[in-house]
Amino acid sequence: MSLLSDIALLLADLGIIKSHSRPHVSNDNPYSEAQFKTLKYRPGFPDRFGSIEDARAFCQDFFAWYRRSTSRLKRVATDQ
Repeated sequence: MSLLSDIALLLADLGIIKSHSRPHVSNDNPYSEAQFKTLKYRPGFPDRFGSIEDARAFCQDFFAWYRRSTSRLKRVATDQ
């Protein structure tokens, strides 16, 4: 057996269940997590910002775009 399988058996013996999900914490907000993912994967999101001003400018543009794009969703009827 390998070290990893030994550790897995030890954890199972201790009743520790393997999980790939994050633990729920009081500040875990799925809506803000989803918005952050949308921000992070938006075209043009840099690996690093040159300065705090660059980050603020990018986020101002992003949130303006996000508000416009989500406001269009409200106008779509549920049967469309």
